[in-house]
Amino acid sequence: MVRNFSIPIAALVLLVSWTNCTKAQDESDKQTIKLRAWGVPTSSSGVSSLANLRVLEEFQKKFPYIKPVSSTGIRMPGGSRTMNMVPLMQIAGDIPAHVMYVNFRQSDTYIRNKFLYPLDKYIEKTLGLDITNGQNMELDEYLAELAKSPEYETEIEPRIPHQCWEVMRRECPYKEKCLFAKVNGGQWEFDPTEKHYHVWAFPQGPLVTALLYRKDLFHEAGLPDRVPRTNEEFFEFAKKLTNPAENRFGVNMPLDEVLSYRTLSFLYSAGGRLVDRDENGEWRCLFDSPEAVEAYFFVARLVHEPFKGPDGKTMSSVVYSGETRGGQVYVAMQFANIDQRVFRNQDPNVMGFGPVPLGPTGKRGSEFNSRMTGIFAGLEGKDKEDIRDAAWEYIRFYDGPEARKIRTKVYVEHGLGRFVQPDLLRAAGYEEYIRQIPKGWPEAYQEALKTGVPEPYGKNCQNVYSYASKGINQIQTDKEVKEAIVARKEALDAGDAALAAKWEGRAKERIRDILKVQVRISNDKMLDILEPTERKKRNTVATIVAVSILVIFVLLFRKVFKVFDAAQLRDPGAPKGKWQFTRYKWAYLLLVVPVGSVILWQYYPLARGTVISFQNYNIRGFYEWVGMANFASALYDVEFWYSLWVTLKYALLFMLFGFTAPIVLAFLLTEVPKGKILYRTIYYLPAVLTGLIVIYLWKSFYGQYGMINQAVNFFVHILNWLPGVQLAELHKNWLRDPQLALICILLPAIWAGMGPGCLIYLAALKTVPEEIYEAADIDGAGILHKVFYVAIPNIKALIMINFIGVMVATMKGSGNMALAMTGGGPYTPYGQTEFVGLKIFFQAFGYLRFGVATAMAWILGSMLVGFTVIQLQKLSKMEFKTAAGIK
Repeated sequence: MVRNFSIPIAALVLLVSWTNCTKAQDESDKQTIKLRAWGVPTSSSGVSSLANLRVLEEFQKKFPYIKPVSSTGIRMPGGSRTMNMVPLMQIAGDIPAHVMYVNFRQSDTYIRNKFLYPLDKYIEKTLGLDITNGQNMELDEYLAELAKSPEYETEIEPRIPHQCWEVMRRECPYKEKCLFAKVNGGQWEFDPTEKHYHVWAFPQGPLVTALLYRKDLFHEAGLPDRVPRTNEEFFEFAKKLTNPAENRFGVNMPLDEVLSYRTLSFLYSAGGRLVDRDENGEWRCLFDSPEAVEAYFFVARLVHEPFKGPDGKTMSSVVYSGETRGGQVYVAMQFANIDQRVFRNQDPNVMGFGPVPLGPTGKRGSEFNSRMTGIFAGLEGKDKEDIRDAAWEYIRFYDGPEARKIRTKVYVEHGLGRFVQPDLLRAAGYEEYIRQIPKGWPEAYQEALKTGVPEPYGKNCQNVYSYASKGINQIQTDKEVKEAIVARKEALDAGDAALAAKWEGRAKERIRDILKVQVRISNDKMLDILEPTERKKRNTVATIVAVSILVIFVLLFRKVFKVFDAAQLRDPGAPKGKWQFTRYKWAYLLLVVPVGSVILWQYYPLARGTVISFQNYNIRGFYEWVGMANFASALYDVEFWYSLWVTLKYALLFMLFGFTAPIVLAFLLTEVPKGKILYRTIYYLPAVLTGLIVIYLWKSFYGQYGMINQAVNFFVHILNWLPGVQLAELHKNWLRDPQLALICILLPAIWAGMGPGCLIYLAALKTVPEEIYEAADIDGAGILHKVFYVAIPNIKALIMINFIGVMVATMKGSGNMALAMTGGGPYTPYGQTEFVGLKIFFQAFGYLRFGVATAMAWILGSMLVGFTVIQLQKLSKMEFKTAAGIK
């Protein structure tokens, strides 16, 4: 019997077509979601950007209702420390990224500050699972449950190395009051306990550190085509590759605020750590350990140990610090990250890479890291579920199996298939390209992955590089360390091993002392490690100080009101009454807007800051009352008081030179017989330049090969023509000199501010009657007598008002120049240019200690308010007249 299958088949086709049409209709009916996300390419320049663009295009085909847009935001100078502040400012400005970038060192801070939404239920849903109370399981047990899904091998295992899990899955800061559990009003069915876990971020491409080297430079130096195997061989290679006269350097290692990051491989290979957990599970800084001392002694040798270069001249450093004579720079070796997806998009005939060198104990350690993304916690709630779901789809797709195939295809199409990892080529069907991968690259990557140590991810570790770098920077600028390393080398050259060991011990002892001080500061400030009795004592002292500040402000405000009492200012012939609303109604009406503006933008923030100074305040609005703890932290912060001392020194120097310079210039320009307009224009021109241009112009002057050193070396070359004279060229980085850095910041401030200040005093000198000068001439007064006995007394009031205003402004706002020029350094161990305003800024936006920052601001304000009262007293006694002499 023959059956007719045409009707059922046709019906099935119609059903499938109707289902697809319905699905497509549902997708199109969804409201477009504008998703602010990390990783959205802003251009298609370069293969990597083009690959990301193709991934984004495919994502939008699958999810046409989701429109990802870049969330990169503003850019600030200052390196990693200021880079980490950008997401915080976006949150504060109510424009946070929906898909946030999270790195290892930021992860704990983001979790504790409740910036991230948990991802565990999204991961389980992707794998087709619903694990009961998975949040209460330990990591191994939870991973075993995830591995039961057949999707685990494609969606999870290739994307997440085991080192990532301990960073991604962390304890919930909400504890038993977890907002995401149904019992607390959330959407997830589980029983939150005091200690339970969530997955807070998802990897988007793990990274390991390897050592890159220039094959062409190695060949020219007669070195083998491989990375050095040990630290000592690394140093020997670097010596042969360094020739500053030709802009050639052995190692790329800028001595900046992330120097501790650039030297991690030396620390890990020596067996040391920046931070780690103790036996009680508490995080502690450990970069003063014997292993750390050994590692940073080697780093100091790279910077200070003299050697004979290829041209026979004695050189003192194999390190490229970012300064050159100009022109092309050639750096032979540098530590860099290798991606899990693509090795390096560089010509293998020119650039090679391998594992980092073995340390002094024969061990190898390199940094393991990963780009990660998370969902902003502000998207909790049913009303934002669509955005939250869209964010997860973006996170899942961005580096998922399909996205990896797209990236692989783009690289292959552009002739770069040999740079893609073998597993990705195999998965995308390009196995024939595997044999084109440069020999040794996959093995080097696997070795780096095997010996990879996760980047610090503990409490407040977003600042760990900054704290550790202060100590390492001090080692590089310390005279004792340098002298000991130089003396050690001289002893070795003389064949005196015992003397060399003595100098090495002295250098290490000094390095240990420097690191111990910085570790103590870091444990106190970064990790808040303090004994209960010490904490109680500090809170008591803070209470006394806070009450004293309150009394000072009350008394000073009372003084201000007395100074400006309406009865003292009222015209004796005017009608009685203090306010006289009827008489001055239009004046009061005009004052409504400006007074309201001052209250809104000055006094409301002041009142809000007063409240925050007693809270552990979170940028998302969460807070807990901590009493006097913030004032205690500020009062016992040695760096805060040192920054206040630095600010005071700067203010005194500025008042001595910067405040007097415009006055002197005004007198000189007044006496110029011809070309007054030309001279005034010349002196005012620096003020036309933007502050950033002034900063970077002078920063270039202070560099190793900047204008100052060039001018000095010009005379050095002239003197070297004399018989018996052989002076070395000067290549000093003036901003890294602890004794000169403050002066170096002061000079551009004076240079840029002298012209505008001069015009104010020129205008004031015009108001001095000519008759007085004529009378002084008749009496035989000279130029100095006319200045000190005629001109200055007549503009004395203006000078006094400006003096107080400039003093207060200098104390409050002197950190702007230092932020871009030095970042607060050099450190000895305290920042020689870390002004108090910069200190407060870093506390708030760098360390998220808003309560401590406002407490510091109040302490500073209590010191400066006296100047304001003096200024108001002076103003109250001044009599202002019009040009016609009418009051």
